[in-house]
Amino acid sequence: MIENLEELRKIEFNEREKRLANAKPQELKYNPRKHDTMSVTFVMTWTEVCGGSKIILQQANRLVKMGYDVSIISHFPRPTWFPLEEGIHFTQVPWDTILCSAIKKCDVIVVTYWREMYEAIEQNIAPVVYFEQGDYHLFDLDRLDERTKNYIQKQFDVTKFVYTVSSYAASKIKEIYGHDSEIIPNAVNEQIFYYEPHKLNEKTEITIIGAEDATFKRIEDILKAIRIVREKGYDINLNWISPTMPHINKEAVIVNPEQKVIGDTLRKTDIYVCASRYESFCLPVLEAMTCGACVITTNNGGNMDFVHDKENALLIEKDNIDDIVNKIEYLINNEDYRKELAARGVEESKKFSWDETMKKIDSYYRNIADYEV
Repeated sequence: MIENLEELRKIEFNEREKRLANAKPQELKYNPRKHDTMSVTFVMTWTEVCGGSKIILQQANRLVKMGYDVSIISHFPRPTWFPLEEGIHFTQVPWDTILCSAIKKCDVIVVTYWREMYEAIEQNIAPVVYFEQGDYHLFDLDRLDERTKNYIQKQFDVTKFVYTVSSYAASKIKEIYGHDSEIIPNAVNEQIFYYEPHKLNEKTEITIIGAEDATFKRIEDILKAIRIVREKGYDINLNWISPTMPHINKEAVIVNPEQKVIGDTLRKTDIYVCASRYESFCLPVLEAMTCGACVITTNNGGNMDFVHDKENALLIEKDNIDDIVNKIEYLINNEDYRKELAARGVEESKKFSWDETMKKIDSYYRNIADYEV
């Protein structure tokens, strides 16, 4: 099935585009009332390993613990890489069936990618909210052909409620699609990502996270920089965590590890490097801060809600390998300064707790549930 995914997506797109041609905004009536038990359905385009999926599944788990009745529907199978609460109702929908036709009666429908916005509205079941976590349609418009741009614009036009993860993502949604959005930041799983005093490492431990083929993350730039630093005589142990096995670079890589392994790796990390051209939030940087790593990162947009240059991290120029080399070298040679930045990063990360995020999500969903179709 995965081999034919592109063709299946084309068929799906064509069918949805036809139905979207005469679409009207979802008609909702405000009817405030008490909701003793909340029911939410997540429509997931993708359930495989990625940061966006992790956030959605984390939300679902925590909503169940808060007493919500939670359902997830997807064309893809129930994820095995992320532990889901037993109370979550997961439905894998066959590709020859309209995905959103599997939505059952609920209080709120949460669409997690632009593809399904109107299809969820068509079901005429509950108010639809779009959870935007960002992708090329916000940050890399050169990849967006006019047909797809118009399709996405129509999806935004018919959807009343939109929320996203950072002020940067919200500004791009407004700039490109003219839609206001609520900002509810991501958070760190405190059971996996937490601070412990660092032990003195024999070698400088540097960690990076990202797939080789996710070119916007510029993993290749970081690897080149690390090779240069090593050639200068510095003893470095690189921890490269990737969701997939690389095909070009020969560096040792930790492929698709359990979340606990990522947390343990970050807790022993001296320097975490991110070279992304853009990110909607950049959760790995926040997780690295939480675990006490000193962060070197680009201003990739989404991380600027918690990254402050020379206060809790060091900023590097995008696509500048020499700048990565210089910042790594500087932090290796200035241990006290590195520890100061890391300590401030730990403090900053405390502002992004799941308890606070879920309070905002609970309030937001309950307000949306006061509307009826």
